[in-house]
Amino acid sequence: MGDLAARLAKEDRRTTGDAPSVADAVTADPALLPELVECLFVPSPGVRMRAADALERVSRVRPRDLDAYTDRLLTEVAAIDQAEVRWHVAQILPRLALDDIQRWRAAALMAQWFGRAESRIVRTSALQAMVDLAENDAGLRELAAEMMRSALRSGVPSLAARARRILNPLQVDEAMMAAVTAAPEPPPLVLTLMDGTLAVARLDPGEGVPAWVDWTDPFVSVTRTAAELSVVCADARVPEDAKAERGWRAFTVEGPLDFALTGILARLAGALSDANIPLFALSTYDTDCVLVRAGDVERAADALGTVAAVRR
Repeated sequence: MGDLAARLAKEDRRTTGDAPSVADAVTADPALLPELVECLFVPSPGVRMRAADALERVSRVRPRDLDAYTDRLLTEVAAIDQAEVRWHVAQILPRLALDDIQRWRAAALMAQWFGRAESRIVRTSALQAMVDLAENDAGLRELAAEMMRSALRSGVPSLAARARRILNPLQVDEAMMAAVTAAPEPPPLVLTLMDGTLAVARLDPGEGVPAWVDWTDPFVSVTRTAAELSVVCADARVPEDAKAERGWRAFTVEGPLDFALTGILARLAGALSDANIPLFALSTYDTDCVLVRAGDVERAADALGTVAAVRR
C-alpha cells in the first residue's frame, strides 16, 4: 500500500479520514496525482471513497491537472460500482475541459446513473452534473430539462428539491414544467441510418470554414464557439493531418420535428447508454441526429430499435 493509500485507510466509511489533507498535498504537489488516482482501484471501499473525495477536492482548485484522466474517469472509474465514488465523479466531470465527444459520453453516463442508481445522492449528483454540462453546451439542454422534469415527477424529495433549486439557471419555470407534465406522449420516432462514414474535426475558432468542406455533401455541420470550430462531414473530405475523430455513422430522426416536442435526445441517448455505446449528437432546425462509431452500428441499431423504428 502506498503512502497516500495508507493515509486514506484511516477511520471507516462514515468519516472523511485524511481526505482533506491528502487533497491539500496533491494540490501542492501535482506529481502525487497519479498515486491518488490509483487509490481509486484498491480493494478497500473506505480508501476508494476517500480517494474520490480527495480527487474531487483537487478538481475544485486544479481542474486542469485532472484533464489527462478524463477517459479513465469516464470508463474505468465510472465502472466502479460504489456510490461514494460515483457521486464524486459526477461532481468532477463538469469541471474538466471536455471535448464534444467526451461531453456527450459524460452526459450519457449521468443519464444512466440518474435513471438507475439506487443511491439518491448519486442520482441528485448526476442531475446537477447534467445541468452543469449543459451550461456551456446547448445541445445538452434538452437532456438536462428532461431529467429535471423526471425529478420533479419522481416523488423523491431530494431529487425534486435539487430540480427546483436549478430551475433558474436553466430558465425553466413552474408553468412550463406543468405544461410539459400534462403534454401527451410524443409520436413514435423513425430513424434512418445514413450512408457513408463521417469525421468530427476540430479547428481553431479564428480559422474560418476550411476549403475542404463541400456543401453539396449529404451531411455537413459546422459549429463555432469562442474556443473552437467543429466540422462534421464526410470522412474522406478531412485532411490526414487534421485533428479529427473519424469513422462515425449517423442515425437521423425522420422530421421535421415540432419544436414543442421534448425528450427525444434523452430517449435516444438513454437507449445507447444502456448498451454502453458512445454517441455524438447534433440538432438541426428540423431534426436530431446521433452519431456512433462505425463498429457499433449494428449494436446501436438494436439498442435504438427499443425506442424507435430504424431504417437502414
